[in-house]
Amino acid sequence: MKLLNICLIILIISLYNGVEARFKTPIGKKIDRMIRDLHGEVPVFSNESLIFEQNVDHYDYFNNNTFKQRYIVVDDYFTGDGPIFFYLAGEAPMGFFGFQEVQVVNWAQDFGALFIVLEHRYYGESYPVDDLSTHNLKYLTSQQALSDAANFLSTYKQDNNLIDNQVVVFGCSYSGALSAWFRLKYPNLVVASVAPSGPVLAQLNYTGYYAQFSNSAQPDCVAATQQATNEIMQLIANESGRKQLEKTFNSCHSLDDPRDQYYFLYSITDALGGSDQMNNPPTWILNSTCQMLLQNTNYVNNWAQIVNVGQTQCNDFRLKSFIEQLRDISINDNSDNRMWTYQTCVEFGYFSTAYPGTSVFPPVLNVEEQTKWCEEIYDIPGMTPNIDATNNYYGGQNIQGSNIMFTNGLLDPWHLLSVNEDNQAGTVKAVTYEAGHCGSLIATTNDDPISLTNARQEVLSFLKLVLSQ
Repeated sequence: MKLLNICLIILIISLYNGVEARFKTPIGKKIDRMIRDLHGEVPVFSNESLIFEQNVDHYDYFNNNTFKQRYIVVDDYFTGDGPIFFYLAGEAPMGFFGFQEVQVVNWAQDFGALFIVLEHRYYGESYPVDDLSTHNLKYLTSQQALSDAANFLSTYKQDNNLIDNQVVVFGCSYSGALSAWFRLKYPNLVVASVAPSGPVLAQLNYTGYYAQFSNSAQPDCVAATQQATNEIMQLIANESGRKQLEKTFNSCHSLDDPRDQYYFLYSITDALGGSDQMNNPPTWILNSTCQMLLQNTNYVNNWAQIVNVGQTQCNDFRLKSFIEQLRDISINDNSDNRMWTYQTCVEFGYFSTAYPGTSVFPPVLNVEEQTKWCEEIYDIPGMTPNIDATNNYYGGQNIQGSNIMFTNGLLDPWHLLSVNEDNQAGTVKAVTYEAGHCGSLIATTNDDPISLTNARQEVLSFLKLVLSQ
């Protein structure tokens, strides 16, 4: 592969995973249409987005306020008596998820299904509040989102004389977890859930995210990363070394402040260490990233190229800049950053960390610093996600629902927080494949490994089974 093409792919990584996005989401959110094009065909529908008057608060009977929640209905293949395939959008505008809906649309055609996508509250244009002040975020929970889906689905079926039509709920990543939880909490509304790459286990100190890199990347890339990490840690320990790093990584400012050093190490770690997440055909982003790292033996400079590719300005590694951006309470194109960060700070954790011996990345990325960011962004002293409450409510990896199928890429670090084996009762199914995040739902390519092809076939067989009952 020519270096120009490698640089394009690395640019896409930066758009997808992003420095800020890595703190806020399992899948990142700053995606450009390029990544969707690289992952193959995205379905384009003529159907315009519609509006549902949704309850602001499903748990306060005295709160009668509503907001306008967007959804899309695709009836191109619907036979009238076919099932409903209900896709829950996640932590981005619902239009973002088109490249992760390709196979669901194909299956909708196979089954003569009605395809519906529901936008998640607080994302896209579905805002229940006028601004994003911390007080106004109290309605942003996974439980409220599930209640949104239940209220919408019940009402839509009633209003459109579809009461007897079976429903299968789908999602991907966070919304994959939502899909599984929806079947768990509302089994009367849907007959089954398909939950690709759903991280159902909330975890505060997620060392596995960067640890997975050593299992997904080739040994020479892992060794080069370890060598580069060692050099960077030596350089950052003294003033002259920091000056060298500032120049190499095109930093706008000095790296003398200890918290800026942390954020610098966090940022560059994610640019390389998060490349295994979206390692799907045909781009195989991890392989392309490693190819850039290994282009010569100056691994630190090569790592900087991965960080700097596509940058037209210097890199702002000041933690203050990061915190200030997430403190913005106005509703704008970047609001999803503040929203997803809030969800991780309240319910899920998912903080990607590194300690001595946990990975080949800087062993100083402790969880205490990242939880402190929550407190500084939302002005809540001691703010820490209540992961115990989340896991107790949903069951974590021991989810007790039925007719739930998880699919997971073994090269994707998020599979570690998902379900990868059938449960003992056989009510929760799982299939794995040798690729990355949500690979079972993206477009097929000539480069698909057999395990990925088989995983899609397993989902199809699962759908035939549950829809025949």
